Amino acid sequence: MEPADVDLLYCWENASEDWWMGATLSPISREAMTQFVAGNHDIYRDRQLRWMLDASADATWTTVGAVDMYDFEPRHGRAGVAVHIDQSHRRQGHALRGLQLLARFADQHLGLQQLFAEVPASNRASLNLFGQAQFQETGRRTAWIRSANGDWEDVVTLQRFFNPTGA
Repeated sequence: MEPADVDLLYCWENASEDWWMGATLSPISREAMTQFVAGNHDIYRDRQLRWMLDASADATWTTVGAVDMYDFEPRHGRAGVAVHIDQSHRRQGHALRGLQLLARFADQHLGLQQLFAEVPASNRASLNLFGQAQFQETGRRTAWIRSANGDWEDVVTLQRFFNPTGA
């Protein structure tokens, strides 16, 4: 993350229409986001990692999204992953490329055995994306999250294994 990313992250994190998919309950201040971006991040201390995804068109680089690794557990060789692509840059392959880069890093540099994702069952686009990124459906949690309209929604658990004996 770079200081120039603060405004975009501030916008994404405060999009209350997306809060239902995670644990956010209130807005994040610009100052808190500025401190987060400027922080000295260490995946082993913070148990998370965020990479901004940049794409080039006509030699101009634009931040199009982010991939996150969360709940990093080095002892158990696993971490959760999430991806966010800005609305104006969706359906262009950025999410898949970001997941592929993060998976390669997790396998080759962190030595993880697996990555996992939790996706609302109604989010067909995300389920397809994770399938393309070699994640397999391994479970379902019934009525796990409250959707934007207040209904309860199932969550699909997906995992990508790097060690073939772990599947």
